[in-house]
Amino acid sequence: MNRTPASFHRLSTALIGLLLIAVGGAALAHRFGVRPVSDWVDRFDPSSIDRLSGSGWWTAVLAGVVVVSLIWGLVLIGSTIRPRAVDDLELDGSDPSGELVIAPKLIASAVADDLAGDTMFQKVSARALDDRSRKIIRVEVTARPDRSYADIAERVGRATSQIADALVGSDVHVQAFIHLERSPKH
Repeated sequence: MNRTPASFHRLSTALIGLLLIAVGGAALAHRFGVRPVSDWVDRFDPSSIDRLSGSGWWTAVLAGVVVVSLIWGLVLIGSTIRPRAVDDLELDGSDPSGELVIAPKLIASAVADDLAGDTMFQKVSARALDDRSRKIIRVEVTARPDRSYADIAERVGRATSQIADALVGSDVHVQAFIHLERSPKH
């Protein structure tokens, strides 16, 4: 999830939480006769709801609340969509304009193909994604149980170092996840 939608999620959760705490606290305070709250509730005039609903501004306020709620809800729903792909990167290079443009997904694919050729790995995946405004190349491997962690980490570490070296000066981060298969019970 990107940073802006994550902020909307946090803000929404905070607002709903504060509203629930306020309503629950007021209900408890009224139930137990806490002075300022129980006096406010006792002074409430049920006929005021009829007067408010009959006024013209009430319809406009209600319509505004509905529109804001719909927009807010759509933003929250849209933010739960998977992380976005990383845009092409411009690196210092050798073309006439002085820039080299490369798609990080191609780098991820090349790394995955290279690691998949190694027999110590049962499954390899690598992908480029934009998560919370951070460009990431994520490498995931599942290793055979007959290999030591040091061997696996050395091989994956070499691949991630090569990615980092190739992308020097860019804001792409490299992550590596290693999954170890269980060894068969004897």
